Amino acid sequence: MESILLSTHSILRWGVLIFGLYAITKAARGVLFKQDYTSNHRISGSLFLGFMHLQVVIGLVLYFMRGWASNLSKMGEIMGSTSLRFWTIEHIFGMIVAAVLIQMGSSKSKRKSDTHQKHKTAFTFFTIGMIIILATIPWPFRGEVARALWP
Repeated sequence: MESILLSTHSILRWGVLIFGLYAITKAARGVLFKQDYTSNHRISGSLFLGFMHLQVVIGLVLYFMRGWASNLSKMGEIMGSTSLRFWTIEHIFGMIVAAVLIQMGSSKSKRKSDTHQKHKTAFTFFTIGMIIILATIPWPFRGEVARALWP
């Protein structure tokens, strides 16, 4: 079960990245070209948000299945190890913060009345969320915490 979840989590990261770039691009084009905020813009943000939420849920299941949460009682040991610190604190915290920012961007942009502000809000929150995602993914070049690009 764990290996299936881990493979799914690894594959879904590409959906998060692809739909994130798509939503950011749609929002940027909306700002730059003064486009109306259409259902396509809303859908692009919803796809990004949906994939991110699914990714976080699977990640949380893995976090507890693998016992990372029980490591929190050994904070001194965790902070002294690059790998333990990344998996126990940095990765999960960064992804949750990114998911919250993406959710905020989606919610706030829908509530704005001005089209330009809708795009600008979505662009700002989605971009900050994406930067955090990119910073906390265990890329193959990350040394001790590296993971393959594909399961």
